[in-house]
Amino acid sequence: MTTSTEDHTSLVSGYLQHIADQCAADDSGRVADYIPELAAVDPGRYGLSLCAHDGYIYSVGDTATEFTIQSISKPLTYAMALGGHGADAVDAKIGVEPSGEAFNEISVDARRRPRNPMINAGAITAASMLLPSERQVAPETVEAAFAGLVDFYSACAGRRLVVDEQVYRSERATGSRNRAIAYMLDSFGALTTDPDAALDLYFRQCSLRVTTEDLAVIGVTIACGGTNPRTGRRVFSRSTAQRLLSVMTTCGMYDGAGDWVTSVGIPAKSGVGGGILGSLPGQLGIGVFSPRLDAHGNSVRGVDTCRHLSADLGLHMFNITRESRVTIRSVYDIGEFGVGAEWSDGQRAYLRGCRDRVRVYELQGDLTFSGAESVLRRIGHDIDIDACDIVIVEISRIDVVDPVARRMVLGSGLGLSARGKQVLLVDPDGLVREGVRRAGKRGETLISVGSELPQVHSTMESAVSHAESMQLEGAH
Repeated sequence: MTTSTEDHTSLVSGYLQHIADQCAADDSGRVADYIPELAAVDPGRYGLSLCAHDGYIYSVGDTATEFTIQSISKPLTYAMALGGHGADAVDAKIGVEPSGEAFNEISVDARRRPRNPMINAGAITAASMLLPSERQVAPETVEAAFAGLVDFYSACAGRRLVVDEQVYRSERATGSRNRAIAYMLDSFGALTTDPDAALDLYFRQCSLRVTTEDLAVIGVTIACGGTNPRTGRRVFSRSTAQRLLSVMTTCGMYDGAGDWVTSVGIPAKSGVGGGILGSLPGQLGIGVFSPRLDAHGNSVRGVDTCRHLSADLGLHMFNITRESRVTIRSVYDIGEFGVGAEWSDGQRAYLRGCRDRVRVYELQGDLTFSGAESVLRRIGHDIDIDACDIVIVEISRIDVVDPVARRMVLGSGLGLSARGKQVLLVDPDGLVREGVRRAGKRGETLISVGSELPQVHSTMESAVSHAESMQLEGAH
Protein backbone atom coordinates (compact mmCIF):
# COMPACT_ATOMS: atom_id res chain seq x y z
CA MET A 1 0.00 0.00 0.00
CA THR A 2 1.19 3.51 -0.76
CA THR A 3 0.17 6.89 0.54
CA SER A 4 1.34 10.32 -0.48
CA THR A 5 0.85 11.82 2.97
CA GLU A 6 3.66 11.81 5.49
CA ASP A 7 1.22 11.01 8.29
CA HIS A 8 -0.25 7.57 7.63
CA THR A 9 -2.91 8.22 10.25
CA SER A 10 -4.19 11.41 8.60
CA LEU A 11 -7.92 11.92 8.52
CA VAL A 12 -8.23 11.76 4.75
CA SER A 13 -6.09 8.66 4.37
CA GLY A 14 -7.95 7.08 7.28
CA TYR A 15 -11.25 7.77 5.62
CA LEU A 16 -10.08 6.35 2.28
CA GLN A 17 -8.86 3.25 4.08
CA HIS A 18 -12.29 2.97 5.72
CA ILE A 19 -13.89 3.04 2.26
CA ALA A 20 -11.37 0.52 0.94
CA ASP A 21 -12.09 -1.86 3.80
CA GLN A 22 -15.81 -1.66 3.11
CA CYS A 23 -15.63 -2.09 -0.66
CA ALA A 24 -12.80 -4.61 -0.92
CA ALA A 25 -14.93 -7.23 0.81
CA ASP A 26 -17.20 -7.48 -2.25
CA ASP A 27 -15.96 -10.27 -4.54
CA SER A 28 -18.89 -10.27 -6.96
CA GLY A 29 -18.44 -9.78 -10.69
CA ARG A 30 -15.84 -11.31 -12.98
CA VAL A 31 -12.76 -10.13 -14.82
CA ALA A 32 -12.91 -9.44 -18.56
CA ASP A 33 -12.05 -12.70 -20.30
CA TYR A 34 -12.59 -11.87 -23.98
CA ILE A 35 -9.04 -10.48 -24.03
CA PRO A 36 -6.83 -13.35 -22.80
CA GLU A 37 -4.27 -11.12 -21.07
CA LEU A 38 -6.97 -9.38 -19.05
CA ALA A 39 -8.36 -12.72 -17.90
CA ALA A 40 -5.02 -13.43 -16.21
CA VAL A 41 -5.06 -10.45 -13.80
CA ASP A 42 -5.38 -10.92 -10.04
CA PRO A 43 -9.10 -10.30 -9.33
CA GLY A 44 -8.41 -9.38 -5.70
CA ARG A 45 -6.50 -6.18 -6.45
CA TYR A 46 -7.93 -2.90 -5.18
CA GLY A 47 -6.54 0.63 -5.24
CA LEU A 48 -7.98 4.10 -4.64
CA SER A 49 -6.41 7.52 -5.24
CA LEU A 50 -7.71 11.08 -4.90
CA CYS A 51 -5.89 14.06 -6.40
CA ALA A 52 -6.88 17.48 -5.04
CA HIS A 53 -7.24 20.58 -7.21
CA ASP A 54 -3.71 21.65 -6.29
CA GLY A 55 -2.18 18.30 -7.25
CA TYR A 56 -1.88 16.73 -3.80
CA ILE A 57 -2.49 12.97 -3.90
CA TYR A 58 -3.94 10.58 -1.31
CA SER A 59 -3.75 6.86 -2.05
CA VAL A 60 -4.62 3.56 -0.35
CA GLY A 61 -4.46 -0.03 -1.52
CA ASP A 62 -2.68 -1.43 -4.58
CA THR A 63 -1.88 1.96 -6.03
CA ALA A 64 1.52 0.90 -7.37
CA THR A 65 -0.11 -1.83 -9.45
CA GLU A 66 -0.15 -1.01 -13.16
CA PHE A 67 -3.07 -2.07 -15.36
CA THR A 68 -4.09 -1.19 -18.88
CA ILE A 69 -6.13 1.94 -19.38
CA GLN A 70 -8.57 0.36 -21.87
CA SER A 71 -11.68 2.50 -22.48
CA ILE A 72 -10.57 5.19 -20.03
CA SER A 73 -8.38 6.25 -22.95
CA LYS A 74 -11.44 7.33 -24.95
CA PRO A 75 -11.89 10.84 -23.48
CA LEU A 76 -8.20 11.59 -24.07
CA THR A 77 -8.17 10.56 -27.73
CA TYR A 78 -11.42 12.50 -28.16
CA ALA A 79 -9.65 15.52 -26.66
CA MET A 80 -6.82 15.10 -29.18
CA ALA A 81 -9.32 14.99 -32.06
CA LEU A 82 -11.04 18.12 -30.76
CA GLY A 83 -7.72 19.90 -30.41
CA GLY A 84 -6.55 18.86 -33.86
CA HIS A 85 -9.73 19.40 -35.87
CA GLY A 86 -12.07 21.60 -33.84
CA ALA A 87 -15.48 20.83 -32.39
CA ASP A 88 -17.45 21.32 -35.61
CA ALA A 89 -15.36 18.86 -37.61
CA VAL A 90 -15.45 16.27 -34.82
CA ASP A 91 -19.21 16.70 -34.33
CA ALA A 92 -19.69 16.02 -38.02
CA LYS A 93 -18.19 12.55 -37.48
CA ILE A 94 -19.05 11.64 -33.85
CA GLY A 95 -22.29 12.36 -31.96
CA VAL A 96 -22.64 13.17 -28.28
CA GLU A 97 -25.85 11.34 -27.37
CA PRO A 98 -26.01 8.39 -24.93
CA SER A 99 -26.43 5.15 -26.81
CA GLY A 100 -28.25 3.15 -24.13
CA GLU A 101 -26.35 0.13 -25.46
CA ALA A 102 -23.28 -1.87 -24.51
CA PHE A 103 -19.89 -0.33 -25.24
CA ASN A 104 -19.09 -2.76 -28.08
CA GLU A 105 -22.35 -2.42 -30.02
CA ILE A 106 -22.30 -1.07 -33.58
CA SER A 107 -24.26 1.99 -32.49
CA VAL A 108 -24.81 4.83 -34.99
CA ASP A 109 -27.38 7.61 -35.31
CA ALA A 110 -29.56 8.62 -38.27
CA ARG A 111 -26.55 10.35 -39.85
CA ARG A 112 -24.57 7.11 -39.50
CA ARG A 113 -22.24 8.70 -36.97
CA PRO A 114 -21.20 6.78 -33.85
CA ARG A 115 -23.57 7.98 -31.15
CA ASN A 116 -20.79 9.22 -28.84
CA PRO A 117 -17.01 9.00 -28.38
CA MET A 118 -17.21 6.83 -25.25
CA ILE A 119 -18.33 3.65 -27.06
CA ASN A 120 -15.96 1.63 -29.23
CA ALA A 121 -17.41 2.90 -32.51
CA GLY A 122 -16.86 6.51 -31.48
CA ALA A 123 -13.41 5.82 -30.06
CA ILE A 124 -12.23 4.10 -33.25
CA THR A 125 -13.51 7.08 -35.25
CA ALA A 126 -11.68 9.49 -32.90
CA ALA A 127 -8.48 7.48 -33.34
CA SER A 128 -8.91 7.58 -37.11
CA MET A 129 -8.91 11.39 -36.94
CA LEU A 130 -5.34 11.32 -35.63
CA LEU A 131 -4.19 9.70 -38.90
CA PRO A 132 -3.87 11.16 -42.40
CA SER A 133 -6.83 10.87 -44.79
CA GLU A 134 -5.27 8.09 -46.86
CA ARG A 135 -6.70 4.72 -47.77
CA GLN A 136 -3.38 3.06 -47.05
CA VAL A 137 -1.39 4.27 -44.04
CA ALA A 138 2.19 3.07 -43.57
CA PRO A 139 3.11 1.39 -40.25
CA GLU A 140 5.64 4.12 -39.48
CA THR A 141 2.86 6.71 -39.79
CA VAL A 142 0.83 4.81 -37.18
CA GLU A 143 3.95 4.68 -34.99
CA ALA A 144 4.35 8.46 -35.26
CA ALA A 145 0.69 9.04 -34.42
CA PHE A 146 0.97 6.73 -31.43
CA ALA A 147 4.09 8.54 -30.22
CA GLY A 148 2.12 11.80 -30.23
CA LEU A 149 -0.73 10.08 -28.41
CA VAL A 150 1.62 8.78 -25.71
CA ASP A 151 3.06 12.29 -25.28
CA PHE A 152 -0.44 13.69 -24.79
CA TYR A 153 -1.58 10.99 -22.36
CA SER A 154 1.67 11.33 -20.40
CA ALA A 155 1.21 15.10 -20.11
CA CYS A 156 -2.25 14.47 -18.65
CA ALA A 157 -0.91 11.91 -16.16
CA GLY A 158 2.22 13.86 -15.25
CA ARG A 159 4.58 10.97 -15.95
CA ARG A 160 5.73 8.93 -18.94
CA LEU A 161 3.31 6.11 -19.77
CA VAL A 162 4.33 2.95 -21.63
CA VAL A 163 2.41 0.34 -23.58
CA ASP A 164 1.85 -3.21 -22.37
CA GLU A 165 3.04 -5.13 -25.42
CA GLN A 166 1.47 -8.42 -24.32
CA VAL A 167 -1.97 -6.86 -23.91
CA TYR A 168 -1.60 -5.01 -27.22
CA ARG A 169 -0.81 -8.25 -29.05
CA SER A 170 -3.66 -10.01 -27.23
CA GLU A 171 -6.15 -7.29 -28.19
CA ARG A 172 -4.99 -7.27 -31.80
CA ALA A 173 -5.24 -11.07 -32.03
CA THR A 174 -8.77 -11.25 -30.57
CA GLY A 175 -10.27 -7.98 -31.83
CA SER A 176 -12.73 -9.40 -34.34
CA ARG A 177 -15.68 -7.44 -33.01
CA ASN A 178 -13.76 -4.16 -33.16
CA ARG A 179 -12.72 -5.03 -36.71
CA ALA A 180 -16.37 -5.55 -37.58
CA ILE A 181 -17.20 -2.14 -36.08
CA ALA A 182 -14.36 -0.44 -37.97
CA TYR A 183 -15.29 -1.97 -41.31
CA MET A 184 -18.95 -1.18 -40.81
CA LEU A 185 -18.02 2.44 -40.07
CA ASP A 186 -15.83 2.43 -43.16
CA SER A 187 -18.72 1.16 -45.26
CA PHE A 188 -20.82 4.07 -43.95
CA GLY A 189 -18.14 6.54 -44.99
CA ALA A 190 -17.49 7.48 -41.35
CA LEU A 191 -13.75 6.77 -41.65
CA THR A 192 -11.57 8.74 -44.03
CA THR A 193 -8.44 6.74 -43.35
CA ASP A 194 -7.23 3.15 -43.44
CA PRO A 195 -9.54 1.22 -41.04
CA ASP A 196 -6.76 -1.22 -40.16
CA ALA A 197 -4.48 1.67 -39.21
CA ALA A 198 -7.22 3.23 -37.08
CA LEU A 199 -7.77 -0.12 -35.36
CA ASP A 200 -4.08 -0.57 -34.68
CA LEU A 201 -3.87 2.87 -33.09
CA TYR A 202 -6.97 2.13 -31.03
CA PHE A 203 -5.59 -1.20 -29.77
CA ARG A 204 -2.35 0.54 -28.80
CA GLN A 205 -4.05 3.35 -26.87
CA CYS A 206 -6.10 0.85 -24.87
CA SER A 207 -2.91 -1.03 -23.93
CA LEU A 208 -1.13 1.82 -22.15
CA ARG A 209 -0.28 1.02 -18.53
CA VAL A 210 -1.52 3.27 -15.71
CA THR A 211 -1.96 3.29 -11.93
CA THR A 212 -4.79 4.72 -9.84
CA GLU A 213 -2.63 7.78 -9.18
CA ASP A 214 -2.26 8.30 -12.93
CA LEU A 215 -6.04 8.16 -13.32
CA ALA A 216 -6.56 10.59 -10.43
CA VAL A 217 -4.10 13.06 -11.97
CA ILE A 218 -5.72 12.73 -15.41
CA GLY A 219 -9.09 13.29 -13.72
CA VAL A 220 -7.94 16.43 -11.94
CA THR A 221 -6.32 17.72 -15.15
CA ILE A 222 -9.77 17.56 -16.76
CA ALA A 223 -11.35 19.02 -13.61
CA CYS A 224 -8.90 21.95 -13.71
CA GLY A 225 -9.84 22.90 -17.27
CA GLY A 226 -7.00 21.08 -19.04
CA THR A 227 -4.11 22.20 -16.81
CA ASN A 228 -2.20 19.52 -14.91
CA PRO A 229 -1.80 20.97 -11.39
CA ARG A 230 1.19 18.75 -10.61
CA THR A 231 3.25 19.97 -13.57
CA GLY A 232 1.60 23.34 -14.15
CA ARG A 233 1.36 22.51 -17.85
CA ARG A 234 -1.74 23.28 -19.91
CA VAL A 235 -2.43 20.13 -21.89
CA PHE A 236 -5.70 21.08 -23.62
CA SER A 237 -8.17 23.97 -23.68
CA ARG A 238 -10.92 24.79 -21.21
CA SER A 239 -13.52 24.30 -23.93
CA THR A 240 -12.19 20.79 -24.56
CA ALA A 241 -12.31 20.05 -20.81
CA GLN A 242 -15.92 21.23 -20.70
CA ARG A 243 -16.77 18.94 -23.62
CA LEU A 244 -15.05 15.96 -21.95
CA LEU A 245 -16.87 16.51 -18.66
CA SER A 246 -20.21 16.78 -20.46
CA VAL A 247 -19.79 13.59 -22.50
CA MET A 248 -18.31 11.65 -19.57
CA THR A 249 -21.37 12.61 -17.51
CA THR A 250 -23.90 11.34 -20.04
CA CYS A 251 -21.98 8.50 -21.72
CA GLY A 252 -18.93 7.57 -19.65
CA MET A 253 -20.45 4.59 -17.84
CA TYR A 254 -22.03 2.98 -20.92
CA ASP A 255 -25.61 1.76 -20.52
CA GLY A 256 -25.32 2.33 -16.76
CA ALA A 257 -24.83 6.09 -17.23
CA GLY A 258 -28.28 7.15 -16.03
CA ASP A 259 -28.03 5.31 -12.74
CA TRP A 260 -24.48 6.63 -12.32
CA VAL A 261 -25.47 10.28 -12.79
CA THR A 262 -28.38 9.89 -10.38
CA SER A 263 -26.59 8.06 -7.58
CA VAL A 264 -22.98 9.22 -7.96
CA GLY A 265 -23.10 12.42 -10.00
CA ILE A 266 -19.40 12.60 -10.89
CA PRO A 267 -18.26 12.77 -14.54
CA ALA A 268 -16.45 9.48 -15.05
CA LYS A 269 -15.07 6.92 -17.46
CA SER A 270 -14.64 3.21 -16.85
CA GLY A 271 -12.51 0.57 -18.53
CA VAL A 272 -12.72 -3.22 -18.75
CA GLY A 273 -9.26 -3.41 -17.22
CA GLY A 274 -11.00 -2.59 -13.91
CA GLY A 275 -10.25 1.12 -13.69
CA ILE A 276 -12.59 4.06 -13.15
CA LEU A 277 -11.59 7.68 -13.60
CA GLY A 278 -13.66 10.41 -11.94
CA SER A 279 -13.38 14.15 -12.48
CA LEU A 280 -15.26 16.64 -10.32
CA PRO A 281 -14.97 20.12 -11.88
CA GLY A 282 -12.77 22.49 -9.90
CA GLN A 283 -12.28 20.04 -7.04
CA LEU A 284 -10.54 16.71 -7.57
CA GLY A 285 -9.77 13.65 -9.65
CA ILE A 286 -10.48 10.04 -8.63
CA GLY A 287 -8.76 6.84 -9.71
CA VAL A 288 -10.04 3.41 -8.67
CA PHE A 289 -8.85 -0.04 -9.72
CA SER A 290 -10.49 -3.40 -9.11
CA PRO A 291 -10.72 -5.95 -11.96
CA ARG A 292 -14.05 -7.67 -11.32
CA LEU A 293 -16.71 -6.18 -13.60
CA ASP A 294 -20.49 -5.92 -13.49
CA ALA A 295 -22.87 -6.57 -16.37
CA HIS A 296 -22.20 -3.10 -17.83
CA GLY A 297 -18.43 -3.68 -17.95
CA ASN A 298 -17.76 -1.40 -14.96
CA SER A 299 -15.68 -2.32 -11.91
CA VAL A 300 -17.99 -3.60 -9.16
CA ARG A 301 -15.85 -2.30 -6.31
CA GLY A 302 -15.00 0.84 -8.25
CA VAL A 303 -18.65 1.77 -8.65
CA ASP A 304 -19.33 1.04 -4.98
CA THR A 305 -16.31 3.13 -3.98
CA CYS A 306 -17.50 6.10 -5.99
CA ARG A 307 -20.98 5.82 -4.50
CA HIS A 308 -19.48 6.03 -1.01
CA LEU A 309 -17.23 8.94 -1.94
CA SER A 310 -20.11 10.87 -3.50
CA ALA A 311 -22.55 10.30 -0.63
CA ASP A 312 -20.15 10.73 2.28
CA LEU A 313 -18.08 13.60 0.91
CA GLY A 314 -20.90 15.49 -0.79
CA LEU A 315 -19.29 15.19 -4.22
CA HIS A 316 -22.42 14.94 -6.37
CA MET A 317 -21.98 17.64 -9.02
CA PHE A 318 -25.58 18.77 -8.61
CA ASN A 319 -25.22 19.72 -4.95
CA ILE A 320 -27.05 23.03 -4.87
CA THR A 321 -25.48 26.44 -4.14
CA ARG A 322 -22.18 25.11 -2.90
CA GLU A 323 -18.77 26.71 -3.19
CA SER A 324 -16.13 24.31 -4.48
CA ARG A 325 -13.65 25.37 -1.81
CA VAL A 326 -13.64 27.09 1.53
CA THR A 327 -11.10 29.90 1.75
CA ILE A 328 -8.79 31.25 4.43
CA ARG A 329 -10.10 34.79 4.89
CA SER A 330 -7.19 36.05 6.99
CA VAL A 331 -4.22 34.91 9.09
CA TYR A 332 -2.81 36.89 12.03
CA ASP A 333 -1.51 36.64 15.59
CA ILE A 334 -3.50 37.92 18.58
CA GLY A 335 -1.38 41.03 19.08
CA GLU A 336 -4.27 43.25 18.03
CA PHE A 337 -6.42 42.05 20.95
CA GLY A 338 -6.03 43.84 24.26
CA VAL A 339 -4.64 41.87 27.19
CA GLY A 340 -7.44 40.96 29.56
CA ALA A 341 -8.07 43.28 32.51
CA GLU A 342 -8.11 40.29 34.86
CA TRP A 343 -4.35 39.76 34.49
CA SER A 344 -1.82 41.34 36.83
CA ASP A 345 0.72 43.85 35.52
CA GLY A 346 3.41 41.16 35.52
CA GLN A 347 1.21 38.71 33.70
CA ARG A 348 0.18 41.29 31.12
CA ALA A 349 3.80 42.23 30.51
CA TYR A 350 4.63 38.57 29.95
CA LEU A 351 1.66 38.02 27.64
CA ARG A 352 2.49 41.03 25.49
CA GLY A 353 5.88 39.49 24.80
CA CYS A 354 4.57 36.17 23.54
CA ARG A 355 1.30 36.96 21.80
CA ASP A 356 2.86 36.23 18.41
CA ARG A 357 2.92 32.59 19.50
CA VAL A 358 -0.87 32.36 19.01
CA ARG A 359 -1.82 32.18 15.32
CA VAL A 360 -5.39 32.72 14.08
CA TYR A 361 -6.91 31.35 10.85
CA GLU A 362 -10.29 32.78 9.85
CA LEU A 363 -12.26 30.65 7.36
CA GLN A 364 -15.20 31.59 5.15
CA GLY A 365 -17.46 29.87 2.60
CA ASP A 366 -19.14 26.46 2.54
CA LEU A 367 -16.99 23.78 4.13
CA THR A 368 -16.99 20.75 1.80
CA PHE A 369 -14.61 17.80 1.93
CA SER A 370 -12.25 19.12 -0.74
CA GLY A 371 -12.22 22.57 0.85
CA ALA A 372 -11.53 21.22 4.34
CA GLU A 373 -8.76 18.97 3.04
CA SER A 374 -7.10 21.87 1.24
CA VAL A 375 -7.41 24.40 4.07
CA LEU A 376 -6.25 22.09 6.83
CA ARG A 377 -3.27 21.01 4.73
CA ARG A 378 -2.40 24.66 4.03
CA ILE A 379 -2.57 25.42 7.74
CA GLY A 380 -0.33 22.45 8.49
CA HIS A 381 2.20 23.57 5.88
CA ASP A 382 2.23 27.25 6.93
CA ILE A 383 5.92 27.99 7.59
CA ASP A 384 5.01 30.42 10.39
CA ILE A 385 3.05 27.82 12.33
CA ASP A 386 6.25 26.26 13.66
CA ALA A 387 6.92 29.44 15.66
CA CYS A 388 3.59 29.32 17.47
CA ASP A 389 2.27 27.24 20.35
CA ILE A 390 -1.48 27.72 19.92
CA VAL A 391 -3.64 27.71 16.78
CA ILE A 392 -7.10 29.29 16.72
CA VAL A 393 -9.42 28.28 13.86
CA GLU A 394 -12.31 30.73 13.52
CA ILE A 395 -15.36 29.56 11.51
CA SER A 396 -18.03 32.17 12.25
CA ARG A 397 -18.29 32.93 8.51
CA ILE A 398 -18.85 29.30 7.54
CA ASP A 399 -22.41 28.66 6.38
CA VAL A 400 -22.70 24.92 5.64
CA VAL A 401 -20.46 22.09 6.81
CA ASP A 402 -20.48 18.63 5.22
CA PRO A 403 -20.35 15.67 7.65
CA VAL A 404 -16.84 14.53 6.76
CA ALA A 405 -15.55 18.12 6.60
CA ARG A 406 -16.99 18.66 10.08
CA ARG A 407 -15.08 15.72 11.46
CA MET A 408 -11.94 16.82 9.68
CA VAL A 409 -12.14 20.22 11.39
CA LEU A 410 -12.59 18.57 14.77
CA GLY A 411 -9.80 16.18 13.96
CA SER A 412 -7.43 18.99 13.02
CA GLY A 413 -6.14 19.02 16.57
CA LEU A 414 -4.85 15.47 16.18
CA GLY A 415 -2.27 16.30 13.56
CA LEU A 416 -1.11 19.56 15.13
CA SER A 417 -0.94 18.17 18.67
CA ALA A 418 1.72 15.74 17.47
CA ARG A 419 3.76 18.83 16.58
CA GLY A 420 3.33 20.34 20.04
CA LYS A 421 0.48 22.69 19.07
CA GLN A 422 -2.82 23.17 20.83
CA VAL A 423 -5.91 23.97 18.76
CA LEU A 424 -8.87 26.14 19.71
CA LEU A 425 -12.00 26.33 17.58
CA VAL A 426 -14.24 29.42 17.48
CA ASP A 427 -17.67 28.11 16.46
CA PRO A 428 -20.32 30.65 17.59
CA ASP A 429 -23.21 28.87 15.85
CA GLY A 430 -22.25 25.40 17.03
CA LEU A 431 -22.08 24.11 13.46
CA VAL A 432 -19.31 21.62 14.10
CA ARG A 433 -19.97 20.34 17.60
CA GLU A 434 -23.77 20.19 17.20
CA GLY A 435 -23.42 18.53 13.82
CA VAL A 436 -21.22 15.81 15.28
CA ARG A 437 -23.69 15.30 18.13
CA ARG A 438 -26.54 14.80 15.65
CA ALA A 439 -24.43 12.50 13.50
CA GLY A 440 -23.61 10.41 16.54
CA LYS A 441 -27.32 10.01 17.29
CA ARG A 442 -27.80 8.78 13.71
CA GLY A 443 -24.99 6.27 14.18
CA GLU A 444 -22.67 7.83 11.57
CA THR A 445 -19.04 6.77 11.82
CA LEU A 446 -17.47 8.41 8.78
CA ILE A 447 -14.15 9.24 10.41
CA SER A 448 -12.97 8.46 13.89
CA VAL A 449 -11.63 11.72 15.32
CA GLY A 450 -10.32 10.20 18.51
CA SER A 451 -10.47 11.92 21.90
CA GLU A 452 -7.96 14.73 21.42
CA LEU A 453 -10.41 17.35 20.13
CA PRO A 454 -9.93 21.12 19.94
CA GLN A 455 -11.31 23.32 22.69
CA VAL A 456 -14.50 24.91 21.29
CA HIS A 457 -15.40 28.56 22.06
CA SER A 458 -18.42 30.64 21.10
CA THR A 459 -16.50 33.94 20.76
CA MET A 460 -13.06 35.05 19.67
CA GLU A 461 -12.60 36.91 22.96
CA SER A 462 -13.17 33.70 24.90
CA ALA A 463 -10.66 31.84 22.74
CA VAL A 464 -8.04 34.59 23.16
CA SER A 465 -8.52 34.60 26.93
CA HIS A 466 -8.16 30.81 26.98
CA ALA A 467 -4.99 31.06 24.86
CA GLU A 468 -3.52 33.60 27.30
CA SER A 469 -4.30 31.31 30.21
CA MET A 470 -2.55 28.44 28.42
CA GLN A 471 0.49 30.64 27.83
CA LEU A 472 0.66 31.62 31.49
CA GLU A 473 0.33 27.97 32.51
CA GLY A 474 3.14 27.11 30.12
CA ALA A 475 5.34 29.76 31.73
CA HIS A 476 5.10 27.92 35.02
